[in-house]
Amino acid sequence: MSQELARQVKQLAAEIGYVACGITTGEQFNRYADALDARMEAFPETQPHYEPMRRRVDPRHRAPWVNSVVVCIRRYGKYRLPGRLGDHIGRNYLADRRVEACPDHPRPKQMMAGLRELGLRVKRGGCPDRAAAARAGVAKILRNGFAWREDCGTWLNVETWRVGAELPADAPTYDVPCPADCRACLDACPTNALAEPFIMRLDRCVAYLTYHEPRPIAAELWERMGPWIYGCDACQLACPLNEGKWLSSEPAPWLDAAAEKLTPEALATMDERTYREVVHPMLWYIPEDDVGRWHANARRALEHIGAKS
Repeated sequence: MSQELARQVKQLAAEIGYVACGITTGEQFNRYADALDARMEAFPETQPHYEPMRRRVDPRHRAPWVNSVVVCIRRYGKYRLPGRLGDHIGRNYLADRRVEACPDHPRPKQMMAGLRELGLRVKRGGCPDRAAAARAGVAKILRNGFAWREDCGTWLNVETWRVGAELPADAPTYDVPCPADCRACLDACPTNALAEPFIMRLDRCVAYLTYHEPRPIAAELWERMGPWIYGCDACQLACPLNEGKWLSSEPAPWLDAAAEKLTPEALATMDERTYREVVHPMLWYIPEDDVGRWHANARRALEHIGAKS
């Protein structure tokens, strides 16, 4: 019965449009806990960033009925990004399925409803997504810390659901596919946030600095953030395993409509109405009342682009 239920779960995921679906147990993610400890031990100043993530170690935290975790992979590296938006805004944010206009927006709710129709008690999230993907056998972890698949590269999202049924677990994929001695991602990281293979310092990550780090940002980091205005893809773009993985096979009309307002030049002088009505509904990590952060990021990017050219 559990084998048949697992088959139905995976069939449901495929029908909804996920490129892969795997299942793992509801046991604690001890490898993830060890990784958090290693980062905080190496960089004690990062503890405020990583300690709150410890609640994800145990899928049964506040849900003792959980027996299995269903893990699905969404490929977002399929959209045609207008102009050169991907040069200064992270592609994950541009193709964010949480934006209602994105065709993938309904998928998590569809998956939740489908799991319930199969008779499962279910709760969404509550797991370390990338660790869950590796343990469920649907992705591998690269040295830059991103989840990777042969068919998607790292241009993917991991989505998880904790369920009450004890389903047969898939074999994990803990092997590392990176080429021997490859340092492309480490060498590409502008701020050395990727301090060692698998060791990312969140407090130095350009993506974090663009939208979360309290201002003013330390000058030695600010000057190295380069063209990135919101997010950063430097390590992913440098990865040889990502070559040819972005398909640009599907239109992104919600981005086409906003493209002229998302250039560095437009963002550097954006008025508050444009921010509230166009930009913030798509890219909301910068607070709605902080258009000045966009201005500052964009002007720095323009200075970098000008100096480089």
